Amino acid sequence: MGALMSAVMNLLKAADRCVSVTARTVSTLALAGIFVMFIANVFVRFVPVYNFTQTDDWIQILLVWMIFPGAMELVRTRGHFVVDVITDRVAGTNFGHCCRLAVTVIELVTYALICWYGIVWVLRAQATFQSIPWLQVRWAYAAIPVSAFFMTIYGVRDLILAVRAFLPAKSA
Repeated sequence: MGALMSAVMNLLKAADRCVSVTARTVSTLALAGIFVMFIANVFVRFVPVYNFTQTDDWIQILLVWMIFPGAMELVRTRGHFVVDVITDRVAGTNFGHCCRLAVTVIELVTYALICWYGIVWVLRAQATFQSIPWLQVRWAYAAIPVSAFFMTIYGVRDLILAVRAFLPAKSA
């Protein structure tokens, strides 16, 4: 049983690394694309060699694909914004464990709701972008439910860790 558990943990760690690298790569490439489009847009305003009619829509798409995978990576590394003023002051106490558990449950519910309504919104979306008529909005905003799905998984991980804080420590 120990070898099986070790193999499962190794598989989960490899999957975690893959998710992390993918999220960081997507966010970085989206940021680079936004930067290039901003610079190009400014340049063509002074040197009108091309009309960037689609720039606003592409920047909107890239912002979504930068923000949501980036937020998912922050949740994965526990670097995402969380109100922890109270939990830091009472850390190590039973009240601190209860506060941490409450904050973790709120985070998990939030991620799950974003995932659920993101899926619903993406599946119902029929519109296309005004300046990019071949691109449906659903594909541009698919980053929301995908990222929220992984945020929910990491929220479950954090919930398990918060519940384990109530359990007595095992002696080695």
